[in-house]
Amino acid sequence: MPQQDGSSSSIVVRTASGETPLATPYTSVETQGGKAGKTLTLTDAEVGQRYASVMQNLPMRSRTYVLLFEPGTDRLTPASRRFLTQAIGEFRQFPAGEFILIGHADNIGNEAFNDALSVRRAKLVERELIRAKVDLISVEVIGKGSREPRVPAKKGAPEPRNRYVEIKLR
Repeated sequence: MPQQDGSSSSIVVRTASGETPLATPYTSVETQGGKAGKTLTLTDAEVGQRYASVMQNLPMRSRTYVLLFEPGTDRLTPASRRFLTQAIGEFRQFPAGEFILIGHADNIGNEAFNDALSVRRAKLVERELIRAKVDLISVEVIGKGSREPRVPAKKGAPEPRNRYVEIKLR
């Protein structure tokens, strides 16, 4: 199957007779008696038809969202506030979603401040999800401070893209 972004992934099918790599979406290999047979590439429609019952029962794919924050605060940027409102609509489509909220800070200020700020940012998102009555089966809140920047930056140099909360939904 193609990845969520449309890119290819790959697997290797191992049998007694060797290995068969599959790197094209919708490609399969028939096996019998521990031996690989011919490979077959189906269309998206053929996969949907052949495996309809499986496809209808697949869990929703994991998703990741990123929200940006104002410098030194736990206030979302206006664009991220709008994006969160939109994302909450998508979150409601996940039955009993499991959320991991990972807060981050740029490297302005000391480590203790950035650690606390990153947790406050993640907790703000948690409160917004609860306030919006999103069906949460679990929520994990993590603060990474400035230790895992998305964009390299010198100490003390502001980097807006490093002031964020990553929402992982599965």
